[in-house]
Amino acid sequence: MGASLAGAAIGGVLAWLGAWVSPRWTTRPRGAWEWALCTVLGAALGYGFGRGPAGLGPEFLRLAVLSAVVITASLVDLHDRIIPNELLLAAAALWLVLQVADPAGWLQALAGGAFGFGVLFLLGMLFRGGMGMGDVKMAGVVGLYLGWPAALAALLAAFVAGGLVSLALLALRRVGRKDQIAFGPFLAAGAIVAALGTPGIAWLSVGVAGP
Repeated sequence: MGASLAGAAIGGVLAWLGAWVSPRWTTRPRGAWEWALCTVLGAALGYGFGRGPAGLGPEFLRLAVLSAVVITASLVDLHDRIIPNELLLAAAALWLVLQVADPAGWLQALAGGAFGFGVLFLLGMLFRGGMGMGDVKMAGVVGLYLGWPAALAALLAAFVAGGLVSLALLALRRVGRKDQIAFGPFLAAGAIVAALGTPGIAWLSVGVAGP
């Protein structure tokens, strides 16, 4: 239980920090409920990651940082339709530090980053205006943190979620066929789904991990 609660505290603080710095990239101030939502979501994910058999080890830190990054990116993207380069560069730098501290899995991480970046870059080239470079770079960062093949799972989940929500909004006539919808939140959702499916994370193997 100690690792779970510590994980919740770390995850909540990281997500709160993300919400705290997010106004530098947006044109409107954050509402108190947005700060609270980001913090609660980060804490919930941190709690789940902390329940893994490895406890608060390198895998936990990597996933907790990734969660805070994608939550922050989603918040900014929903407000101003951008995903800040500063945020993604900071995330890439943190990934490098974490990877140096835990040198296993370099090839998988680089393969995941190349896959995430490459797939969305190709889609952006094939369908002009359909995918922004912020989305492309965010997919690359998500791939770095998750590695291969979890990066594939993240993108599949993002496209499925994005497609379903888009169809629902079209059916409700909330958007038109030519309207653009922020893809950052769907990338974030896909990353979180893939992270929860990472081996050793207790939310998908409650019977294996202890409290």
